[in-house]
Amino acid sequence: MKTYIVCQGRTEVQLLKKVLPLESTKNVEIVEGGGLYALKSLALSLIVRRQSPVVVVVDSDSVVPEQVQQRVRDIEELLSSLAANTPVKVIPAIPALESIFFYDVPLLTHLLDYAPTPDLLSQATYQPRKVLDQLIFQSKDIKNIAQLMDNLTEQDVATLRESRVIQELMEFLQSVQVTDEVLERSP
Repeated sequence: MKTYIVCQGRTEVQLLKKVLPLESTKNVEIVEGGGLYALKSLALSLIVRRQSPVVVVVDSDSVVPEQVQQRVRDIEELLSSLAANTPVKVIPAIPALESIFFYDVPLLTHLLDYAPTPDLLSQATYQPRKVLDQLIFQSKDIKNIAQLMDNLTEQDVATLRESRVIQELMEFLQSVQVTDEVLERSP
């Protein structure tokens, strides 16, 4: 059975395709949902029409735990209301998926070929996408986030996989694959 990962934008799709291990993405399709409303609509459509497992990776747009939990709860309640026995999960990227680049500052420094200032690193806690754009703009070698992703080595990717959002996503995909394998073996 195909599993769908629904995320907000094209950059998120590219990043997840780059970072997720190949074995985790067997029978997985990563799709762009657009804004929050469109993302929820697409996820609902996949659940109802395809009855396939769906995991939504959504930018929390906040670092306040109560606001993050509320966003997750609102989306989970909506999706679960129609999911029946279909596995559904909502994983918040706090505050945005680009924050995984700030998970390991030495890696980011290596990728950019210069050290970000402490002020920018502090600002990245709340605005990772904006700060990453600034850092890329200041880079001599990297021109955009796509080029930054293209320059990732296997070791770099392994480091990014250690971030909470990617770990949680890989765990969900693994659980769905195990369930599929059990169902395939059943008579």
